[in-house]
Amino acid sequence: MATPHSSASAPATLTELKARLLSDHRALEKLLVQLTCAVEGANAPTLCEQWTRFEQNLRDHLDTEERFLFPLVASAHRNDVEELRAEHQHIHRALSELGVSVDLHTLRKAEVDELIVYLQQHALREDRTLYHWLDGSAAAQRSLHGMFERRARQGFVTSDD
Repeated sequence: MATPHSSASAPATLTELKARLLSDHRALEKLLVQLTCAVEGANAPTLCEQWTRFEQNLRDHLDTEERFLFPLVASAHRNDVEELRAEHQHIHRALSELGVSVDLHTLRKAEVDELIVYLQQHALREDRTLYHWLDGSAAAQRSLHGMFERRARQGFVTSDD
């Protein structure tokens, strides 16, 4: 599988990009596991670094889906897209609340574990719905390619690295 660090000269197919989205979910989960280890180790600088990296990448992932992918399928799957949007809002609220806990050095492992479970369920839902609906969409291909190119410039580590 190509990684976000691949050359932009040969655009990935939509199937490859969808596989990379699933890989992105795994990479975000991996960052959460690292965050959990930092919480357990009570290492504030490491925790803050892990949190910032995770939060930036998750917000970018959600933003890409909301701005570029949801509009492509909203007319055909309006109710499902609204439910996905609601889940994204839940995730955004959780990120804000957990970010405050990180700043105050009060983040607990149980809070991170709860987010991990929620994100796993959300990722499964997207895989069965949103990513499935994107087949054949050149606009989705361009949007996803753009996200992964941003990730490569930012040095985002995928689960394959």
